[in-house]
This record gives sequence, structure tokens and C-alpha cells, in this order.
Amino acid sequence: MNAEELLKRYAAGERYFPNVDLSHTSLQEVNLSGIVLKRAILEATDLSRSILVGADLNGVILKQATMTATRFNGSHLVGVDLTAANLTGADLSGVNLWRANLNKATLCEANLSRANLDEANLTGADLSRANLSGVQLSKANLTEAVIVDANLNRANLTETKLMRSHLCGAQLERAELIASELTAADLSRVNLEGANLSEANLSQANLSGANLTGVNLHRANLIAAKAILANLRGANLEQAELVTTNLTEADLSWANLSKTNLSGADLHRAILTDVNLNSAILRGANLIDAKLLQVEMNNVDLSWAIVPCVMSH
Repeated sequence: MNAEELLKRYAAGERYFPNVDLSHTSLQEVNLSGIVLKRAILEATDLSRSILVGADLNGVILKQATMTATRFNGSHLVGVDLTAANLTGADLSGVNLWRANLNKATLCEANLSRANLDEANLTGADLSRANLSGVQLSKANLTEAVIVDANLNRANLTETKLMRSHLCGAQLERAELIASELTAADLSRVNLEGANLSEANLSQANLSGANLTGVNLHRANLIAAKAILANLRGANLEQAELVTTNLTEADLSWANLSKTNLSGADLHRAILTDVNLNSAILRGANLIDAKLLQVEMNNVDLSWAIVPCVMSH
């Protein structure tokens, strides 16, 4: 079957076209709402500006396909192969993409709000400026993905892999990142206000200039992370690992640092007003010019720490 025949049969009312092979064909600017194309082969097919609302595309192969500004909202793309596909500006809101393969796909400015991307493969994908608000990305793989300036407010990224990903300037307000893997990720200038990063791995991550107001980092790993000028007001860092973390000029006012390991951390000119440091480890930490005002410091380990700072209990 070729594209012309499919369109003719669709216009006659037929909707069921499973397993068809329409590779390297053009289906631009056509309305195929409600079509059933499950397990079809559409490799390198051009579907730009087409309408596939409410379509069944489960298991379809769309490798290297072009779908710029295509509408998929309400469709099912479970297990679809979108490797290196171009989905710039596409509408995928509310779409089911569970276990989809989006390896190196381009999703710049795409609308993925409330979509289900649980366990999807987005390794190396470009999600710059995409709308991912309320998206489900639990256990997904976004290793080395570009997510710059994207909207991930209230997204679920529980146990998600984000190693070496680029999230600079992204919005992650109240996002769930429990036990997520963010090793060496770029989170500079990110808004994580009220987010849950309990037990997350942020070792060697860049959080400079990030807004972490009220964030939950309970038992998180921030070893060798960079958080210069970060806003950590009211953050929960209880039992977190901040060994050799760079917190230069960070604002930790009202933060909970109880039982936190800050060995070798750089707190030069950091603000620690009304902070709970009970049973914290500050062995070898740099506290030059830090402001520790009205701090709880029972049973604190300050061995070899540099502490010529302003202190008031």
C-alpha cells in the first residue's frame, strides 16, 4: 500500500491499517484522526503538520521520521520507535509513550504536558524549551539529554536517569525526583522550589544559581557538587552527603543540616542563619566569612575546619 491508497481508503471511512509499510513517503498536512496504524513501518516518513489525534500508533516504527508541528494529543504510542525522529513543536499532550524509544529524538518546543513517558528511552534527546509540565517520566532514561529552559513543573521523575543531562534554566517546581540519578548534570539556574530530591544522586552536578527553596534533599548525594550562589533557604539536607561540595555564597537560611556530612565543603561567605547543624560533620570545611547566626550546633565535628566566621548561637 502506498500513501495515496491509504488516504483514499481513509477518506472512504476505513480506519484500520495495521502493519502497513509507508517508509520514505509523504503524509504532510493530512488529517488521520482516529487511525489505527499499530506495528506499522513509517521509517523516514514525513508527517509534518498532520493531525493524528486519538490515533493508535502502538509499536509503530518512526525512525528518522519528520513530525514537526504534528498533533498527536490523545493518541497511544506505547513502545513506539522514534529514534532520531524530528518532533519539533509537535503536540503530544496527554499521549501514552510508555517505553517508547526516543533516542536522539528532537522535541524542541514540543508539548508533552501530562504525557506518559514512564520507562521511555530519551538518551541524547533534545527537549529544549519543551512543555513537560505534569509529565510522567518515572524510570525513564534521559542520560545526556538537552532539557534547557524546559517546563517540568510537577513532573514525576522518580528513579529517572539524568546523568550528564543539560537542564540549565529549566523549571522543576514541585517536581518529584526521588532517587533520581543526576550525576554531573547541569542544573545551573534551575528552579527546583519545593521539589523532592530525597535520596537523589547529584554528585558532581552543577547547581550554581539554582533556586532550591524548600527542596527536600534528605539523604541525597551532593559529593563534589557545585552550588555557588544557590538558594537553599528552608531546604531539608538532613543526612545528606555534601563532601567537598562548593557552597560559596550559597543561602542556607533556615535549612536543616542535621547529621549532614559537610567534610571539606566550601562555605566561604555562605549564609547559615537559623540553621540546624546538630550532629553535622564539618571536618576540614571552609567557613571563612560565612554567617552563622542563631545556629543550632550540638555535637558538631569541626576538626581541621577553617572557622574565622561571624558566629552567634
